[in-house]
Amino acid sequence: MHMLLLLLLVPCLTFISADDCTDCVNSGRLWCLQTSQCGGTTLACNTSITVPLNCPSLPRFAYNDEFMRTEIMVLTTAAQNENPQLCFDNQMPTMKLYKVTTVNCSTNYTDVTCINQLLNGAMEYGLESYYTVTNGKIFKIIQDSFMLLWNGGMQTDLRYLKYKYPNFKLWVNGHSLGSALAWAASAWVVNIGLYKPEDMKVVVMGAARISDYNFAVWHTQTFPYNFHILHRSDPVAHTPTFLPSSVPFTTLFYPKTEVWYNNYMNQGDPYQVCQEADGPFCSGSVDPKATQYMDHLYYFNIELPGAATLQPLLKVPSNHATTLRYTARRAHS
Repeated sequence: MHMLLLLLLVPCLTFISADDCTDCVNSGRLWCLQTSQCGGTTLACNTSITVPLNCPSLPRFAYNDEFMRTEIMVLTTAAQNENPQLCFDNQMPTMKLYKVTTVNCSTNYTDVTCINQLLNGAMEYGLESYYTVTNGKIFKIIQDSFMLLWNGGMQTDLRYLKYKYPNFKLWVNGHSLGSALAWAASAWVVNIGLYKPEDMKVVVMGAARISDYNFAVWHTQTFPYNFHILHRSDPVAHTPTFLPSSVPFTTLFYPKTEVWYNNYMNQGDPYQVCQEADGPFCSGSVDPKATQYMDHLYYFNIELPGAATLQPLLKVPSNHATTLRYTARRAHS
């Protein structure tokens, strides 16, 4: 299987603050979502906000369904295709593939698929194993996998393209496991000063939680254009929300970027731009027992090219690994 993460160069509103709610929870009290009231621990409320990142607010940039459907989805499917340029020629003729690079996913073996590597790595390292990044932590296995890509050719390619096209913007996209790598990639590129966050668009689909709360806050505040698209009852979005074995107790959290389609994602279907980050909101309102793995394999009513291979893995509730995307193709069997 091809594991791909896409970093895309293209030529050339963070979130509106909910001050009352933020002040309320920062003072140690609870904010009631239904009544917009602040109170103590005895506040009678169906859904209480307990952390500032969940205070309702909208993104600086409006979500554009047509852009996601006709451009981002084309990039997603092209990156999982044997011939990405053919997809571009058919649907986005101005888009040109720069290079395909093969990178082995393991430092111990010569031919390991990325899915197996990450599943085995999660068991080997344990979910409590983290890599510290700017103002937070992400799973070490995600950061390690991204660094294999980065050092395997991505860094050289991206620096060359930045030099050749200094006014182009950078799009960072991914589906499933690729979305986790996209979050890691976007953080890394900004932290080393290669691109400014305002010159980037971060759009992921079907992502699992990979970070603590501090990273979710930092990522939300750092990238003005930042969306996480979720399809209906996608099971990957219902991966664990905490690490029971970690000391101190660690809660896993999403950035505040979710756009939820509670339908087939056909043209014209409604969607919800979630004003909260993580919890019983939007896709989080779905009973985890009612999730369907097919919702992870179909986005915008299109079957992703790697769907047939991913189906057996997605039947495993603990699965955290699916597809990577990048203009450099990773090792496969």
